[in-house]
Amino acid sequence: MKFKKLAALFLVAAMGTTMLAGCGSSEEESGGTEAAADSGETDEITIALMCLSPMDESATDHVEEAINEQLEEKVNVHADIKWFDPNTYATQVPMMIQAGEDLDLMMFTPVPAAGYQSFMSQNQLMDITEYIDEYGKDIKDVMGDYLAATSKDGKIYGVGNMTSLYAAEAICMNKDTLDELGLTDKAEKMTTWSEYQDILKEVTSKTELNGVVNSDQEGSCVSPQPYINGGDSFDDAEWVDVLGDSYQYVYADPDTDEVKCYFASDEWYNNIKMAKEMYDEGLIYKDASTSQEWGESLIKNGVGFSDIKQIENGSLGSFEGSSGHKGLLKEVTTAKVATSAFQKFGFAVPVTAKSPEAAIKVLNLLYGDQEFIDTLTWGVEDVDWVKNDDGTSTYPEGVTADTVQYHTADFLYGDRLLVTPWEGDGADIRDQQKAENEKVEKSKYFGFCVDPSEVTSEITACKNVVDQYKPQLAAGIVSDVDATYKEFISALSAAGMDKILETYQSQLDAWLAEQ
Repeated sequence: MKFKKLAALFLVAAMGTTMLAGCGSSEEESGGTEAAADSGETDEITIALMCLSPMDESATDHVEEAINEQLEEKVNVHADIKWFDPNTYATQVPMMIQAGEDLDLMMFTPVPAAGYQSFMSQNQLMDITEYIDEYGKDIKDVMGDYLAATSKDGKIYGVGNMTSLYAAEAICMNKDTLDELGLTDKAEKMTTWSEYQDILKEVTSKTELNGVVNSDQEGSCVSPQPYINGGDSFDDAEWVDVLGDSYQYVYADPDTDEVKCYFASDEWYNNIKMAKEMYDEGLIYKDASTSQEWGESLIKNGVGFSDIKQIENGSLGSFEGSSGHKGLLKEVTTAKVATSAFQKFGFAVPVTAKSPEAAIKVLNLLYGDQEFIDTLTWGVEDVDWVKNDDGTSTYPEGVTADTVQYHTADFLYGDRLLVTPWEGDGADIRDQQKAENEKVEKSKYFGFCVDPSEVTSEITACKNVVDQYKPQLAAGIVSDVDATYKEFISALSAAGMDKILETYQSQLDAWLAEQ
C-alpha cells in the first residue's frame, strides 16, 4: 500500500485532528501489555480494519501471521483480521453487524456511514466500560478524560485514536515548483488569498500544472470543513466547532451559542464565490468535482501544484512522502480541541461481538505495546520496514513505496504517539506532538457531542442534497453560483435541516445549562 495516501474524508481531512467530547472515565486496573496471557484456550476473534487503499491477501498474510504470534504470546488471542478500503469498509462492516456475522472489534472512521455517530445512532456499539476497567489499563493511561469523547451517560462506547491535537487549515504547495519559479519567498510571506492567487497565476502560466486540486472526494478546493474564510485576509478565516456532527453540517456560533448550518453561513458563501472566481480564471483543476483522486496523489502525478486542507504536526513529511516533492505548508488558521478529534478514527466493539473481553485485550495493546502497533502500521520489521540509527523507520534496502508489500499510515490505529516515526517526519516528531498536545486550546463546547438519533432520516436526506450540490459549488464549476447556492440551501431546508438545527440546539442548550 502506498505510504500515507490520505483519503479526503480524512482529512479533510487528512488528516486530521481537531475535536473532543463527552462524559465519563473509568478506574485503573491491570491490563494487556503487562499482564500475562490468561490461562485456558486461546480466544478467537474477528477484527475489521480500514486501510487507505485496497490490499489483497498477498500483501497482508505475512503481517497477520506476525500479529497473531504477538497476540498469542501477549494476551492469548488469535485474530482473523479483515482489511477494507474506505468505500468497502463503509458498506461491508455495517452489513456484517446487521447480519450478525462474526465481528468482535472494528474501527469507526471519518466515512460517515462507518462513523462513530452513525454506529451509535443505530445502537450498534456495545457499552465497554467494564471491559476497559478490567483489561484496558493502557487505554485509560493514554486517553484519560478523552474517553469522554466516545461516551454517553457515563458509559464508554468506543476509544478514539490518540494523535497530534494541533490542527490548522493550510495551503500545501509543491516547493520544487516554487523554487524553480522563484516564488518560494513570496509563498512564505503571503497573508491573503489574493497573494495566493497571484502565485497560482504564475504557476499555471509557466507550467502545465493546475493551480489547485481538490483535497477530497467532495470537490473541496478552497476551504476544508470545518474551516471558513471570512474575507481576503487569512486573519479573517476561522475554525468552527461542529459539535461532534460527523457530517459537519452544523456548527455553534461561540458568540451566541446558536447552532447554525455550515453551508448557510456567509463565510461558506464567500468560499464558493472565491472558488468560482478561481475556476473561471483557470486556477482550479477542471475535474475537481468528480475526480476519484485528490490531494497529494494528483500532485504526485503532475496534475496539480497545491491543495488546501487541514494539517497537523507531521503533515509536511506526509505531504513530501505522498507527493514525491518538497513541500511548503502555509498555515491559514488554527483549530481548537473539540469532540470530533476522537470520533474520527478509533475502535469499538459491536453489539453482536462474541468475545468483547478478548477484543479489549487486543485493543489495549494499541495503546501500550510499540511492537504491536508498529507491526499493524508499518508491517513486519526487516521485511516491510527497518529502523534507522536515529530511531525512525524506513523501507529496507531495495524496497520502495511502490514495491513494499504492506504499509499503512500512522494515524489509523490506536496511539499514534507510540508508533515509530517515519524518517520523513523526523526523529523528534513524537516529542513535538506530545508538547503541542499540552498547549492546544479547548473549544468552548469541549465535552459536548450531538446525538443524531432523533433526526437520522433528515440527516440522510440532507446528505443526498449535499452530495448533489457541494462538489460543484466547492470546486467552482457551476455556471451561476448564486442561483445554484440558493437551490442548495432551499433543498437542505426541504430535506429537514431546520429540524436538525432545532434538535441540536435543544441538546446544546441543555448541556450548557448543566455547566
